[in-house]
Amino acid sequence: MKPLPTSLAPRLLSTLILWGLIIATVVMKWEMGYCLLIVAAALGSLWEYFWLLKVSSLPRNWRIGYTAGISLLFGNCWLLHYPHYSASLATGGGGIFAFDAGILIVTILVLFFREFLRPQHVERTSAEGIAFTLFGVAYIPWLFSFLLKILYLTPRTSTGLMTGTYYVLFLLVLTKFADVGAFLCGSLFGKHLFCPNISPKKTWEGFFGALVFSLVSSLIFYFIFRQQLSLFTPGIVILLSLGLASVGIAGDLAESLLKRSLYAKDSSHTLPGIGGGLDLIDSLLFTAPIFYFILLMRMS
Repeated sequence: MKPLPTSLAPRLLSTLILWGLIIATVVMKWEMGYCLLIVAAALGSLWEYFWLLKVSSLPRNWRIGYTAGISLLFGNCWLLHYPHYSASLATGGGGIFAFDAGILIVTILVLFFREFLRPQHVERTSAEGIAFTLFGVAYIPWLFSFLLKILYLTPRTSTGLMTGTYYVLFLLVLTKFADVGAFLCGSLFGKHLFCPNISPKKTWEGFFGALVFSLVSSLIFYFIFRQQLSLFTPGIVILLSLGLASVGIAGDLAESLLKRSLYAKDSSHTLPGIGGGLDLIDSLLFTAPIFYFILLMRMS
């Protein structure tokens, strides 16, 4: 067994603080608080993304991209809070997805018009600036907005309380404990490399540790809140934990690939022991959309 990594203590402290914020918001049943936590995480990560592009001297239109991210996330909060402005998520959510598509379409048009008005036009730089900016908007705020959609997907109780909170928490437990398992098992027992061309520290021991931690934590959470997670059975929870943990690892690898191409170790140093916001939410960017559509199929 290897010695414990030196980053364990600061990582543990950051994790406890973040979970403390989440639990406090849940205890207070503060609907706006849920939205603000999700929006803050997404916009902070988008800021880090554009900063990484700047450090790497890559073209980007960060003002347009950041405006699009703000519009998309706060627009989702508004439309989901007042569902009569858009189609119900339970019936496919056509209205909210039309809004998302509209934001992306307008962003594309504005990016091109911005290039039309540029005094010194360089074709390759223009194409790269449009591509990097649009990718950032789709990769971070749009994918992360599925957490908002999960939050509002299931109907409220007779007293008006949100039931989607428990499904968001389930996803957070499943995904983030997979990250914990991968970190601990990889750090302590890791010998056999997993995708060394993308992330030289990830190992197969960490991969299987992620599956075990995700499975155990998901089942514990399910049996504690079984009544609130009525769409699931123990068998479904097992399949979800193993499947989504694997998807979360893919999300982590995707961000590692992005950072490697930009010659960066972490997206920032905002969270001691973890890195930045993007390092925190990378696995959720992949698991949240898939989990949303799984929930939608369970409700149909």
